[in-house]
Amino acid sequence: MNQVILVGRVAREVQLRKTSNGKPYLFLTIAVSGYWDRREKKEVTDFIPVTVWGKEAEKASHLVKGSLVRITGRVSVGRFTDKNGEQRYTVDIIGEEVDFLSKPRSAVEAK
Repeated sequence: MNQVILVGRVAREVQLRKTSNGKPYLFLTIAVSGYWDRREKKEVTDFIPVTVWGKEAEKASHLVKGSLVRITGRVSVGRFTDKNGEQRYTVDIIGEEVDFLSKPRSAVEAK
């Protein structure tokens, strides 16, 4: 089963775009609390890029920086040949369902 569930805060403003065929999509980055780094003695936050398509992209276009969301989706692996003729691989998260969990933190709450 290829399923990913991410819960985190939107790290930057999102912008709805459309392909040349008019299909809506957007890119967003989710800040996810990762793991405790024993060496650094702090929690590590991962910033995970996600692509969302179609009606879910239109729904997700209402997100703002700081919003708490749950993204359910899948991992997509692609490959391409770079300008030097080398095979390169990409790993992308495709968001299939976006759930709004809360409004963004206010400046007072963040302190």
